[in-house]
Amino acid sequence: MDDHYLDYQVDGATAYGSDEVLLEKEDNLIAGTSWAGAGYTVAPFLADDSYETLLEAFKVNIHDVVKKFVGVSFEEFSLEKYHEFVRDDETHSKIVSVVREGFPLAQFPIPLQRVENRVGELCGIDATAFNPFRSDVHVYYIRIVRPQAKSDNNPPHRDPWLDFLKDAVNIFGPVAGCNLKSALPLIPGSHLWKESEIERTVAGARVDGMEYRVPAVTGMKRSERMIRPNPNRNQMMVFSPYLIHGGGTNLNADVTRMSLEMRFWRKSKSIPNYL
Repeated sequence: MDDHYLDYQVDGATAYGSDEVLLEKEDNLIAGTSWAGAGYTVAPFLADDSYETLLEAFKVNIHDVVKKFVGVSFEEFSLEKYHEFVRDDETHSKIVSVVREGFPLAQFPIPLQRVENRVGELCGIDATAFNPFRSDVHVYYIRIVRPQAKSDNNPPHRDPWLDFLKDAVNIFGPVAGCNLKSALPLIPGSHLWKESEIERTVAGARVDGMEYRVPAVTGMKRSERMIRPNPNRNQMMVFSPYLIHGGGTNLNADVTRMSLEMRFWRKSKSIPNYL
């Protein structure tokens, strides 16, 4: 990954996939963009006032969960220093068990259409954040990755290996502690690889003793390295979920990384019950 070598232990049966490119039969939302070949782009996100509103609301989101387990006031709490308030793995696991389920889109801190419009503008589509495949996952995510904690991030994977995450486009936006040592890694162009070029766990993954729902990449027939595109403050990385991504260990010594992660679909596919 860039100039670093990371290792992890994966348990479970593995296999190479079929001789097909998933995006040739599924909805490629970035097909008409100038960055379709790389599979990702980094671009400005929102107007400054909207972005600041998001950051303050995300601090409230996380503090509301943390204070259930750790006594800390909102004023003294810091997202980048989360690891100083939540010092043990057991408490962190309890917090993550809540946070990883996501926060309701209905409670998004700014008008959701602002983000949908921005993603749609970059992809050249009419975008919606409402999942057309699962009505129970109309959420946005705030990811927490503590410094030097290997188990805080998903292993390298492709989202569409879970059927309800296909036909989408993803965003990754810095909230706190995002830099070249902590941003989300990916392999440019890997969204166009055949499944037969990638070895992965057959169902879910157990990585360094932790259970993950998504299958993990365990081998490739290509010699490639992951990179961290590293969007800056009030930028976002928009990327195809068919890219191999994940494994974003936070290599910082004393900064927690938090990020906004959302998925979007073509609006004509979605018939959400919120209309």
